[in-house]
Amino acid sequence: MKLRVLRLLNLILIFTGLIIIGSILIWAPVCENLLELANGNMVHMKCYYTGQASILLSIILVVSGIESLLTKSSHPWTFIAIGIMVTIITFTSKLGIGICMKETMSCHDTAIWIRGGGIITVTCGLISLFIGTRKIQN
Repeated sequence: MKLRVLRLLNLILIFTGLIIIGSILIWAPVCENLLELANGNMVHMKCYYTGQASILLSIILVVSGIESLLTKSSHPWTFIAIGIMVTIITFTSKLGIGICMKETMSCHDTAIWIRGGGIITVTCGLISLFIGTRKIQN
């Protein structure tokens, strides 16, 4: 029973990582606008960097999920940490990069997908943590 639930959680985590990557690259891409600095240089907006960091964290999530699936192990703290990082990165703070200030920009749709994926990842990590502490026979 425990092994089946952990396998299902790992599959959900792999799927969540792929969903986050797909949302950033395909159906809810971040803004492609450039920002002009005072000196005339053009740079990407911060939502672009949020998307790139989220893709990297999602790749780590997918690889960790595949590794846990193949080794039949559980790494709940890894998944909880990745989920927290994916969620926090979308907020403008000392820990996060943030997204554009204008509500009409497309990066707000992307942020919803990223935050949803982070919440699912943290939830699966917590379920995995509590299942691992319970005495359930395989």
